[in-house]
Amino acid sequence: MSIQLRLNLAIALLSALGLFCMIAFILIDAKPRMDDENASTMLLTETLIRSSLLPLKDSQDPKAALLRLVGELKNLRHASVSLISQEGAERPADQDDIEQSWLLGYNGHSFVPVRIPVEGRGEIIDTILITPKPSDEFSELLEAIFRIFEWGVIISTVTLALTWLIIDRSLRPIHGLRDAMRRMADGEFNLRVPEAGPPEIKSICGSLNGLAAALQKARQDNQRLTGNMILIQDQERRDIARELHDELGPYLFSIRTDGMLLGRELEQAEPDFRRTQRLNSQILGHVDLLQQTNRRVLERLTPPGLSELGLSGALRAMAEMWQRNKNSVTLELAIDGPIDALDETTKLTVYRIVQEGLTNAFRHSGASIITVDVSLQRDDAVEVSVRDNGRGRADSSAEGFGLKGMRERVNALSGLFSLTSTADGGTFLHIRLPATTPAERDTPRPGDLLQGE
Repeated sequence: MSIQLRLNLAIALLSALGLFCMIAFILIDAKPRMDDENASTMLLTETLIRSSLLPLKDSQDPKAALLRLVGELKNLRHASVSLISQEGAERPADQDDIEQSWLLGYNGHSFVPVRIPVEGRGEIIDTILITPKPSDEFSELLEAIFRIFEWGVIISTVTLALTWLIIDRSLRPIHGLRDAMRRMADGEFNLRVPEAGPPEIKSICGSLNGLAAALQKARQDNQRLTGNMILIQDQERRDIARELHDELGPYLFSIRTDGMLLGRELEQAEPDFRRTQRLNSQILGHVDLLQQTNRRVLERLTPPGLSELGLSGALRAMAEMWQRNKNSVTLELAIDGPIDALDETTKLTVYRIVQEGLTNAFRHSGASIITVDVSLQRDDAVEVSVRDNGRGRADSSAEGFGLKGMRERVNALSGLFSLTSTADGGTFLHIRLPATTPAERDTPRPGDLLQGE
């Protein structure tokens, strides 16, 4: 049952209940009021008749005068005046009055007639009988009840019609909300719902529009994230391919050439020992360069020692390596908390962030002091910061692939990324990531279970 029909049924029931209570109150109040009205009418009629009978005592024809008096009182309301001689006996209350008054609790003994003896010339010539007529009062009561019922039905009908129109107009935006949510469920996030209707509906429409805008922005961010990830992966592949081609290719060619020369020299009857030794040394040198290049490529693909040393050990090894190569710069590393308990994805992300931050700081900042802080917070978050006292970073400078990749990694893990300039002119990189353990990552969430079902 729709809310519109429920509201209208509730209003109709309340209107019917109110009308019923009003009629019931009128009926309950009618009996004492009619009793008072009948008593007053009977007393007034009796007083009027007794005062009118005084001249009959001296009348020449009291019988005719009595008939004229009774005839004049025939049209009285709420009381009936007659002569016993005309009725033939004492007239009881009108049966119609009794039958019509059952609803008010009257019975036949409630209508007590009044008898007034009439004297003329010293003798009683007849008796006037005054009988109450509650049917007149009851007819007025029924007319009032019918009028109340009639107007009550009219007013209730008009009220229901107006209420139906108002509710229909007020609920019309809800139909738009329903259609909008269906379209949003189908992935149409660029829609906007007109903010119309009552203030409450307007507020809901505004919130839905905000949700649609947020979902649209999230989709755009995801599309941008996917595009950047593909771009970064392609760039990394091109860099690796270029490094393999530019460095491994010449070394392999030199090894092949030196190997061929060495083989020819050894085929001589009397090989030149010094030349063979020189060719052998060249081959070993090229092999050593190949190993260095291979190690450098592997370090770019997989952090060295992360699985063996753990995150804290790998970070310390990285700091020591940078400190050896750049001993003119002071590098301070601070680790707080059991960061080795993090899951592999988070550990790799933290390692890459520190690696990229140190690379940028050493190569571009010209700093003399670089500080790295990695801490596991109490609110299940890991924070990473890299601070230097170098030249800082211009606001208008474009981010390279390293920073873009770092930002996308952080966004993919629902983290926070911040890169600002410090008061002393340096650069401050701050990252906050959810601290996830392997058990937490492998444990399915309730939402995942529902989706799986």
